[in-house]
Amino acid sequence: MKGEILEWLASGCNLDRGVELLEQYSKNKLLVRLVKASPANSRSLVIRELSILADIDASDINKVAPGAIKLAQNANSTQKKYPNFRDEFPFLNEPSCPMELRALVTDKFSSFYRYRELHAHLFNCTSAQECAQTSGAIIENYLENRSIYAELDYYKKHKTVLGKHPIFKHFNKMKDLRKLGIKDLVIKQLQLEHNIWRIESEMEKKDKPHLEAERRRRLEEKKAELSEVGRLLG
Repeated sequence: MKGEILEWLASGCNLDRGVELLEQYSKNKLLVRLVKASPANSRSLVIRELSILADIDASDINKVAPGAIKLAQNANSTQKKYPNFRDEFPFLNEPSCPMELRALVTDKFSSFYRYRELHAHLFNCTSAQECAQTSGAIIENYLENRSIYAELDYYKKHKTVLGKHPIFKHFNKMKDLRKLGIKDLVIKQLQLEHNIWRIESEMEKKDKPHLEAERRRRLEEKKAELSEVGRLLG
């Protein structure tokens, strides 16, 4: 086995051959199925897993292509590289930058690192259900990350907001709250309390994991609105 994997590394790490070797030697059949389902996105994982299976260490470096060893080492590295959004989007430092975009930056970091954590966990899933739930969460965080990036990139190019992300609707709701009178604020307070109770009840059932992220977002928004109503009534 080790000889085959060393030969594979030395020959340039052909992905199809790597998947064949992983299928032949790995005991983690779930991981093999996941890799086969999306081989193009799993190259570094295949290199890492085969390197571990072959117990490749420093003494083997002279036997394989240096570039392949470097890939294997990088695949095992846990060092995080944090993207510098301030350089990519310098307008975030400008006083004229919309507050919605500033708020989205924090959300973007959260969704990006959550996506990475979930992707790493995906290959440790022990059941089809856990795999499906993790995959769903990965997709949700990926789409959220791309949605935020689209807003930032659009503003950088056009100096005006795209306004498709839900945060803009939420900020508009907050602005509308400040226009309400005392009577309407009290009514709104009761409505929001009921909304929060209903969402929390839905989440406690845990019967629709694919809606978890959306429900959590709605709950945070309703709580923020309730807090604002309380401040205005204060």
